[in-house]
Amino acid sequence: MDFGGREPEGTAMFLWLRKAAKPAQAQNAGAPADCAGDEFTSRCRELGVEAALSEIAGISPPMLVALCENGIKTVEDLAGCAIDDLHGWVEQTSGTTTRHLGALDGFGLSRDECGAMIMKARARVGWIDESSPAQPAKAG
Repeated sequence: MDFGGREPEGTAMFLWLRKAAKPAQAQNAGAPADCAGDEFTSRCRELGVEAALSEIAGISPPMLVALCENGIKTVEDLAGCAIDDLHGWVEQTSGTTTRHLGALDGFGLSRDECGAMIMKARARVGWIDESSPAQPAKAG
């Protein structure tokens, strides 16, 4: 895609995320989960991440850093997100296509995986009841 000699918005963050994720993936291979990501753990502390955010299933230490750098520092912040906030979206206007990167763009997550993280956060803060079905049953 031609961007007229300029980088699309968010490219620098994408490149940083990719760079950050690769060492973490290599480090985590064969390492116990509680020992992995010390570099990222200290970075999260610097950024002021809430410890409970790391307990949401599917969120790795590099993802925590990416979330924090995008202003998502608490479980409630995550619960208030839309899937597009994490996954990104494409906007088409007047023949121009613009790709907007999400906070977790570059981690290879699907929209469903991003949505699942958000729903787990919403259940954790009590906005929804995890035990209730996602959609009401149809009256017969």
